[in-house]
Amino acid sequence: MIKGRAPRLVVFGDSHYAAIRQAGAEGLFDATGIDLEYWGHVGRRFNYLSFRDGAIVPVDDFTAQRFAKFNEKGRRHLPAADFDLALFMGVRVILFPAFATLARNAALGLRISSGLRHRILRDQLAWSASYGFAKGFVKAGTPVVLVPIAFPTTGCPINTLTPAEADAADALRPGIWADLTAMAAQDGITLLAQPESTVTGGLFTRAEYGVPDIAVSGDHHHKNAAWGALAMNRTLDLLRGGDLLDASGADQLRR
Repeated sequence: MIKGRAPRLVVFGDSHYAAIRQAGAEGLFDATGIDLEYWGHVGRRFNYLSFRDGAIVPVDDFTAQRFAKFNEKGRRHLPAADFDLALFMGVRVILFPAFATLARNAALGLRISSGLRHRILRDQLAWSASYGFAKGFVKAGTPVVLVPIAFPTTGCPINTLTPAEADAADALRPGIWADLTAMAAQDGITLLAQPESTVTGGLFTRAEYGVPDIAVSGDHHHKNAAWGALAMNRTLDLLRGGDLLDASGADQLRR
């Protein structure tokens, strides 16, 4: 804990951060003693964000107003220096395509060199501008925990795997997460791998973490309060305990 005051934590996210807000509303995590703020909006608004002078800054007034509307203090921009830790939730960092590419090639018996694998994973991380924002926060002295967008909820009709691809994904998944967390650690970012207990069918999220109306909405991408609670509780443990992910790429917080 921070001597003399409450630790300051901000949850920065795209629409996937709603899972954390819902978890808070349902009492699924305890943020007692934490100065907690939220700053986020739907993903398309992320196209109108930039990073300068140590802060995430909207590039137009409308975007600034939209982000301010959902923040407890009406912040129009997000200065790194105002916080002791930032949780980047979702933030358009989607890793399923890289996992699927590697699994599909493995199922076909195609060998991918370590250099190409590294390039595929690094490019997938860097695809989202928010990953650059995270590096900016770290450079400004504020630690960042990154929770990428979870794998699609099981039953997704668009993203599918053959049985061979699912088996390959099961074999490759731990090593891929190790590579990703190590890459992020090199950038000073604590990337939290998706817990194995939440994964099914190679590269899908178990149904109990899907949104409640998934049969009607067909939304296999967003997750529910139980998923938000997992992310937030892991982050709160980090903030209170001061433990960081091992730079070697371990995918769990040291307890």
